Amino acid sequence: MNLKPVRDSEFEALFSTVKQGLYPYVDAVFGWDDNFQRARLKKDYKPSWFYWIIINNTRVGLLCFKPYKNAYHVHLLLVFPDYQNQNIGSKVMRHVHQLTLTEQRSRVTLSSFKVNHKAISFYQKLGYQVYDDSDADFVSLSRELI
Repeated sequence: MNLKPVRDSEFEALFSTVKQGLYPYVDAVFGWDDNFQRARLKKDYKPSWFYWIIINNTRVGLLCFKPYKNAYHVHLLLVFPDYQNQNIGSKVMRHVHQLTLTEQRSRVTLSSFKVNHKAISFYQKLGYQVYDDSDADFVSLSRELI
């Protein structure tokens, strides 16, 4: 498995992938609007935060994460349906954890829609703990690594 930066010219593929993974949750909570979501993706997320997850020269998912202070924050981890339940998500998160430690950062944080029980369970199995569930729609999780 390796991570390949998403090129600027791949924005439509990136948007399509984000929509594929997040549509059910965003639509349930806020209602999905293509134009709004496309503009938000361009405005609020740096292209350098996005990576295709590649196995055997095949895109199997997408990762979006960024450094801040002494941590990394995972904005998005999507494994395409045909590749789920193969431990790819766990391998990606181990990679993020190793990078975090290599750069002498102490933790990884992330947020999830509360209605995405599968994601929350996945992260909790990896040792993440809820540190803020005060928002009506999101839960924030963190894992200390040092």
